[in-house]
Parts: sequence; C-alpha cells; structure tokens
Amino acid sequence: MSETTSFIIEGEVWRYPGPAGWYFVAAGAAVTAFLRQVGDTPRKGWGFVPVAARLGNTKWQTTLFPDKERGYLIAIKADVRKKEQIKEGDAVRIEISFP
Repeated sequence: MSETTSFIIEGEVWRYPGPAGWYFVAAGAAVTAFLRQVGDTPRKGWGFVPVAARLGNTKWQTTLFPDKERGYLIAIKADVRKKEQIKEGDAVRIEISFP
C-alpha cells in the first residue's frame, strides 16, 4: 500500500473470556473486506495487522487480530480504556489507519 488508508470502527466493547481479560471491538465488514482485497498489507506473527488508532483524545499503535467469527478485532488497552473512561458494553468510535 502506498497511501495511508483509514477507517472508522464503531461498535460495542466486549471482554474476551478467560484470565487475560482483553477488551475488543470488532473491526467490521468494511475493514475485513479491505484486508482480504489487499495482499500487500504488512503482517506480523499470526496474521496481526499493524495500525495506528485513535479513540477520543487517545492515540496508540496496535494491531488488528484476525478472528474466524468476526473478521478482525481491535484490542483496547487498559490505559486507553482508563483515559477515555471506557468499560465493557460501551459503544465506541475508533479511527484506524494503516501505515
């Protein structure tokens, strides 16, 4: 990819069951279709895709996680949830861009 591509992800925050307790939002059909269409997106181990993210006033570097049921997921780190006062079940709007 030569130009930066951005998407808005809107969804409900949910907690992955288990001891780690990661919090996610599904990236949605448009992001999943885009990633399936472009084969030259940089990938990390297990198919993770690096992105820059912004939720409210908080920006961070993260990855999209591939998921068989939901396409791709974006994790919301604890420090981001704390800064933006986000909890499980909240509806959020996250802007992502692919470097």
